[in-house]
Amino acid sequence: MATTEAHYVISVDEVMLTAPLEDGEFRYFVNHILPNLRAISDEEYMQGPAVILHTLAQYSYILYRNDVCWCAEWEPGLIVVRFSSDGGLAWTALRSPIPNFGGREPAEEDVRAYDEDAENHQYNLVFTAWDAQFDAADREWRSFRPAEAETAGAYQAALSHADEIAEQMQARYSGDDTFSEWTARCKNNLLTWAGEGIRVPR
Repeated sequence: MATTEAHYVISVDEVMLTAPLEDGEFRYFVNHILPNLRAISDEEYMQGPAVILHTLAQYSYILYRNDVCWCAEWEPGLIVVRFSSDGGLAWTALRSPIPNFGGREPAEEDVRAYDEDAENHQYNLVFTAWDAQFDAADREWRSFRPAEAETAGAYQAALSHADEIAEQMQARYSGDDTFSEWTARCKNNLLTWAGEGIRVPR
C-alpha cells in the first residue's frame, strides 16, 4: 500500500513524474529521518553534502508537504538534506543497517542487530526512484505519473535556493585545481560530520 502524503520526484525526457512512497518507507521517513534533521547553513552545505552531486552516488528526491528531501546513498549509509521554500537547509546522516556497508569493518553492535530478511528502507528510499528513471515498466509498476502543476510548483520552490547556491559554487570552484581541492575537503568534512551515523532501531 502507498501513501499520498509524500512522493518521489523524477524527471524522464524533461517531464516531471511523481509516485507515492510505500507505507513502510513513509513510516521510516517520518519516524527516523525527519526527527533527526538538524539545521545547517548555506556554507556548511557547500562544504559538505553538495559534493555528492559531483560523484557517482545514487540518490532520490522526495517531496513532503512543501519541502524536498534529497536522499543519497553515502557513507555511513544514507545522507539526507532537506530543502525548504524559505531557503532553510537541514541534514542528517543515518547508519546503514548492513554491517559491512561500503566495505567497512563490521561493528559488533551492527552484526547483532542485523536481520538480512528485514526490509532495507534506506535502500528503497534511494533506489525506488533511481531505478524508475531508467525503466518504463518499473515506472508503471510504481505508479509514476506526470506531476500536477501544484506539485511541480512546490518542488521548484523548495529547490530554488539550492539552485542559487549551485551558481555560487560554480563561480567559486569551477577551476580544475580549485574543484579538486573542494571535493577533497567536502568528502573529509562529510566523514567528520557524519561520523558513525545515527543508528535506527530495526
